[in-house]
Amino acid sequence: MISLSSPTTDAGTGSRYRRRTGNPQVRHIRAGKAIGWILVLACSSVFPAPGHGDEWKWREKILFHGFLSQGFSWTSDNNFFGHSEDGSFNFTEIGVNGRLMATSWLSVAAQGIYRHAGNVENKVQLDYALADFLLYEDRRFSLHLRGGRIKNPYGLYNETRDVAFTRPSIILPQGIYFNRSRSLYLSSDGGQFFLGYNHGLHELSFTFNAGLPRRDFAELEFSIFGFTPPGGLEPNRPMYLGQIRYEYDAGKVIFALGYGDIELEYNATANDPVAVMLSERPFRSGTFRTRPLIVSLQFNGESFSLTGEYLLQFNKASHFGPGLNRSLTSESWYVQGQYRILPSLQLLLRYDAYFLDRSDRDGDDLDLIPIRPRHSAFAKDWTAGLRWDITPRWMAAIEYHNVDGTAWLPFKDNRNPLKTERRWNMVLGLISFRF
Repeated sequence: MISLSSPTTDAGTGSRYRRRTGNPQVRHIRAGKAIGWILVLACSSVFPAPGHGDEWKWREKILFHGFLSQGFSWTSDNNFFGHSEDGSFNFTEIGVNGRLMATSWLSVAAQGIYRHAGNVENKVQLDYALADFLLYEDRRFSLHLRGGRIKNPYGLYNETRDVAFTRPSIILPQGIYFNRSRSLYLSSDGGQFFLGYNHGLHELSFTFNAGLPRRDFAELEFSIFGFTPPGGLEPNRPMYLGQIRYEYDAGKVIFALGYGDIELEYNATANDPVAVMLSERPFRSGTFRTRPLIVSLQFNGESFSLTGEYLLQFNKASHFGPGLNRSLTSESWYVQGQYRILPSLQLLLRYDAYFLDRSDRDGDDLDLIPIRPRHSAFAKDWTAGLRWDITPRWMAAIEYHNVDGTAWLPFKDNRNPLKTERRWNMVLGLISFRF
């Protein structure tokens, strides 16, 4: 998301495009109730009342799984997952998920998770809860409609990033899968349309999501303003995410193209520090809009996998006034290789690059000083990792990061950006159990 803690002007601030959102708490209460009603109605339509005989055989169709992961982080400078310069164990993920195949055309699934990620997150949350209706299926086509809290189609790993066993590394490439905006991209409260087609070795699918983002913008607000503002970011309309995905030979080759449109409004309060920054009376609530375009490609061989993703993120801040209105395009990409030395032992090498403004890769023209150093405008990360699947239930991993830049550092772990170092190293360790 765009950083607006420095004064840079941009044209086109017409107030006629402003949208009013009403009471944000009421809006999210309604979204939560909608999720609950979708699941209740779906279940009540197929579950019989308690009785005798075989009425409860549906219990056999319930599947439960879970996981527990504990991580360790150490950094030569800066902080990641807590105060990592002294070594930190503040990275924990505990999750339980369940799925019920209620009928041949309806399934219900949900996952709750406790996640501790330094000062960014430390809470129990509902990652997803949805009803999946199979509307049509034949030998080649399948059509699904899903409602509730839905996983968002974003890149190759977003829909499985919550489980350590499904990630290629302890942390995903941060230029695309930011930890600090995980809740914004992971899932949304709304609906999903899915159309799948297969023919021989070829599979093609189209996924489209529309829904309200999850309301957890504290880290995002800090990254934009450089402090936690008394006002707050709220969605003023549904977010939209779509993806076209092609797979050959059961995933030997995967290609995906995704696009999204997300808009948040900042609701100012009286005597708001943001208004003081602008010296405007009265202060006008503004909007932040981001439109990610992501291209993904992966090859999976018998012992080697090669993955690359490229992201352009078109960001715009509007209706604030001349002090904060601006537009810029962020760019990030990575190339990653995985080599399976043994069936249970895997080596990973990756280069990941992120630039807040693709036209200013060194941060020279962003006017971040004195609020932030120029190296907060980019991050280039070399990663080497080793993963050992000890048993089908236990996994251990370790990885080393050599980083130039601090653009994706969590702000809540690094309250004073001016004290961060441009070049730094990080070692991460993780042990995970699943059932």
